[in-house]
Amino acid sequence: MTPRGYSASLNSTAGTIATYAKKMGLQGRPNLDISLDDHTDGKVYTSFDALSGKVNITAPHSARFDEIQITLEGTVRTYVENLSPTSTTSRTTAIHRFLKLTMPIAESDYPQPRIAEAGRTYTYPFNFVIPDQLLPRSCSHECASDHVHEAHLQLPPSMGDRELSAFDDLAPEMSKVQYAIRVKIIRHRESDGKEVVLVEGQRKLHIVPAITEAPPLNVSAEEDEYVLSKTKTLRKGMFSGKLGKITASAEQPRAFVLPSPSSTDPTPATSMATVHLRFDPRDSSSQPPRLGGLNTKIKASTFYGARPTAPIPTHRNALSQFETQRGVYDLSVSLSSRSVESVSWTVHRPSPAYTRRDSASSSSSSDCSDSDHTTESIDGAVYYTASILVPVTLPSNKTWVPTFHNCITSRVYSLDLSLTIHTPGTGVPASTVTLHLPIQIAATGNQSQRPAMTAAEATAELAEVDEYFRPRVIEVPSENLIGNSVLPHHSELPPSYEDFSPAQPQQTVDPSRC
Repeated sequence: MTPRGYSASLNSTAGTIATYAKKMGLQGRPNLDISLDDHTDGKVYTSFDALSGKVNITAPHSARFDEIQITLEGTVRTYVENLSPTSTTSRTTAIHRFLKLTMPIAESDYPQPRIAEAGRTYTYPFNFVIPDQLLPRSCSHECASDHVHEAHLQLPPSMGDRELSAFDDLAPEMSKVQYAIRVKIIRHRESDGKEVVLVEGQRKLHIVPAITEAPPLNVSAEEDEYVLSKTKTLRKGMFSGKLGKITASAEQPRAFVLPSPSSTDPTPATSMATVHLRFDPRDSSSQPPRLGGLNTKIKASTFYGARPTAPIPTHRNALSQFETQRGVYDLSVSLSSRSVESVSWTVHRPSPAYTRRDSASSSSSSDCSDSDHTTESIDGAVYYTASILVPVTLPSNKTWVPTFHNCITSRVYSLDLSLTIHTPGTGVPASTVTLHLPIQIAATGNQSQRPAMTAAEATAELAEVDEYFRPRVIEVPSENLIGNSVLPHHSELPPSYEDFSPAQPQQTVDPSRC
């Protein structure tokens, strides 16, 4: 499914241009150059950044045209391979144009008549501002909730374009998010008035909008996408009894926050996870096991589909056996590997059955904080607890795309923590407990204010203000307009009007009875 009049690059339109050049008497392709002010290779733009520049058009021969279109466009392209033997096509493609801003060109800026003179360069300036949110019509399909609809109205970051990203952004070929300033020279066909693109060019942009951290996910016990707690039974030896059971648990860490594109601070994005351990021995003589290493990885999951998705995509609905128009691409990157043998255990002994509580203790709910992951002793037995602080840093050899959800593609992340546990017995291999925690990547964006308005924008806004404060005159209506209004019968009035009827007595409330 290829959009009409679209071209991936200026060079790819050569065949189309040559065809229409012969039909319309246009010999030679016009030279089209798009330049951006203060632009450098590898520059990243963000929300509220101004995109100012100019388009230079030079025709080698005189040629007639009707219109020049300069737009800032954002497009998502996905495709899903058709694995069904009954399908007649190899893949299903979807294109979602979620952003299109048009730069108006005054009639006086066009040559009169609209014929480009040979060898003359025509310059058309443009000025765009990257918005922080899309219009509601950008997501017109049905969503499972307002939360999903709001997520689809956020600008997605650039993803999957190898020409703009210096490093791998972990995106598959099946999903691309692209921004570009596009220029089209159009001529209306004389036979039916249909628009014909004589020449087309674009300047790709790398945009990472400001994306704030969303609230933590509510992971239920039945959820298999993430694992926040894991319990494992340990054995003393190959043919010995049980040593006890160990439970590892953690909460969703704070998001990685990408710095502003204009920041010169080389510090990479970091976060911190805390793993809480509890060991319940089989008997009082059993000691906590020896901890080994802790490996951390981050997994990037890119969801894509050939049709819009109503809920937030997950592996379960993307890999459903009945779902043939969606897919998911997972790729993991190692973050760190370190030893945690030095972590100390804290023993918790049961309290006597009848002990007097200290008068300074409180019975309020603040005694049970969210950070306390230890539970009371089971059957009055001794148990041990420990905590491991896990700092994580995003590697600088990757281009990290913030977490986002679009109508047909999404990017989410999970943090995988694998803890190795050694038992004191011989012949028993080391055990591994793995947690899968949801984690987000947010983007700071541009912390400065909105860009200053141009002179034309300031003049237009001032005119609107003057019109708003223009004095209005309220006149007494003429006599022939007085007394012609007919009020409906009282029974036809809405029921709510009765609440304001002066015929009803006012009720007085005794404050002592409130």
